[in-house]
Amino acid sequence: MTTRLRALPITFAFLTRVPIKHGEMTSMGPIAGWFPFVGAVIALPMSAAWWLGYQYLTPFIGAVLAVACGVLLTGAFHLDGLADTFDGLVGGWTQERRREILKDSRLGTYGVAALLLQVLLQVAVLSSFTQAAGVVAIICAQSFARLGAVWVMRAGRGLDEDLGSVGLGANYVRDVRRSDVVFASVIGLIVVFALLSIWALVVVAVSILVGQLVIRWAIKRIGGIVGDVLGATEQLCETAILLAIAVMFAQGVSIPWF
Repeated sequence: MTTRLRALPITFAFLTRVPIKHGEMTSMGPIAGWFPFVGAVIALPMSAAWWLGYQYLTPFIGAVLAVACGVLLTGAFHLDGLADTFDGLVGGWTQERRREILKDSRLGTYGVAALLLQVLLQVAVLSSFTQAAGVVAIICAQSFARLGAVWVMRAGRGLDEDLGSVGLGANYVRDVRRSDVVFASVIGLIVVFALLSIWALVVVAVSILVGQLVIRWAIKRIGGIVGDVLGATEQLCETAILLAIAVMFAQGVSIPWF
């Protein structure tokens, strides 16, 4: 438990741009265990931005402020992975060429398109929520999407050095243990079930589906999981969760406390 607690400030330093005193990162496992918790914390200022924008301006501006707040807090960490993943996995005719594209820091057409569509879709979906529902959706998406990335770390196949590794995907997959996944899963499930009750199962199902699709896609296109793919997983899970919650509320789903 001491190791786990020491990993918490490292996780904040890893996932955000918030200056915080932390130790040295020696293993990805304990850090990954805190992903959903840090996601929930990131969601708090995002929710505040959404609430204030909605209250005093318009739902659209509130949505823009919330997404912008998330970008600033994380330094667009996962968005960068999304863009690189689409550049690499969609472009190129061979696995070797796709890995080369992933290593290239320049942004390509597919990456730009993925970024634009991701931000536009998240803003559009958030704009459709009521004030309180938006807070629920933001917290669930930020927390559970990061759990989705942890699941992919454990279930995926890291791209080893002798396969031409790019990023840190091989280390991520190797270091994450079953106990780390269980710890992260407990936190993520507590968050979504506390907010959505039994309907949290929809969020779980959507995250599993997105994760499995990403794993299959990455293995087929480049042979395994790399760090950028994990960032893309988080972003795709975020949007999928927001869409799922929007559909539930649009269909009249009633949350006991809501």
